[in-house]
Amino acid sequence: MYHTVIIDDDQLARRGLRRILEQNFKEIEVLGEADSVASGLSLINEVDPDLVFLDIEMPDGTGFSLLEQLPGINFKLVFTTSYSDYAITAFRYSAFDYIVKPVLIENVRLLMGRISEVPVLKETDRIEVLKKNLTRGEAEDATIALPEINGYTIVKVNDIIRCEGERNYSRIFFRNGTSTLISRTLLDFDNLLVNHGFFRIHRSHLISLKNVNRYLKTDGGLVEMMDKTQLPVSPKFKDELLNRLLYNRI
Repeated sequence: MYHTVIIDDDQLARRGLRRILEQNFKEIEVLGEADSVASGLSLINEVDPDLVFLDIEMPDGTGFSLLEQLPGINFKLVFTTSYSDYAITAFRYSAFDYIVKPVLIENVRLLMGRISEVPVLKETDRIEVLKKNLTRGEAEDATIALPEINGYTIVKVNDIIRCEGERNYSRIFFRNGTSTLISRTLLDFDNLLVNHGFFRIHRSHLISLKNVNRYLKTDGGLVEMMDKTQLPVSPKFKDELLNRLLYNRI
């Protein structure tokens, strides 16, 4: 059972989400609602919830300012948002779960299907990543939170050379020569990094075009990265890759 609170200044959004949760998910018990940072802070301190649905923009501040005022954070956190596509990407970069308003039962069902995997929020690093990426959008110094066994590692997107798919995992290779195995598929990283100059050249390889040394015509087509790694290029991606490299469309 998840003892849950909903903090959102939009009354219709609160009521709609509460109705969906109470009518469809027996594992949820909604203990209360709040419509501001002040009332949300009071509610959390009063009921000590396991799960918090939190809006970002409220009349007396932001969801971030609410979190900063808590003496400790020990609950699962899901943001509710009306933000644009680039901001949704910022949530993904920061490894936070979110629901887009207006809330649809299909989206809540998808969330609840993975709620047991949503970590209890104890660290603040990811909050800082989200705040920065929301204001910077697709800026050059964007950062991303990579989930690991004991938490998250925060890295700069520009430090990633390439990603290599390993079934349901991806190995991320960095400019400093290190790598790490992440429990996300290559498709996940493709969706996350496509607006930062990354390109899928093979079913197993996603590369940063900024870190390509050269293209080789041998063996049907190879890309040599800045770390001297040579990777195969699938025929279906070859023309688009050459087009991007030739016209610097990164």
